[in-house]
Amino acid sequence: MATKRYKRKRTQKRTQKRRSSGKKWVTAFDAANVTLQKTGSYEKAKSTLKTQALRNARRLFGSIGERL
Repeated sequence: MATKRYKRKRTQKRTQKRRSSGKKWVTAFDAANVTLQKTGSYEKAKSTLKTQALRNARRLFGSIGERL
């Protein structure tokens, strides 16, 4: 039978692994900057900026009723 102490240690290790693995956030500015460098178009970069900002907002606050 597992003791309380054993369970606590095991859970801490599991949560540390979950925190370290995972995708990093892509900021809207970084996404627009990459698009601008690839295409050279300010319009596409502006569109990418708005799209990525909306994705990040959805990730933080849930679904939003409006679309671009």
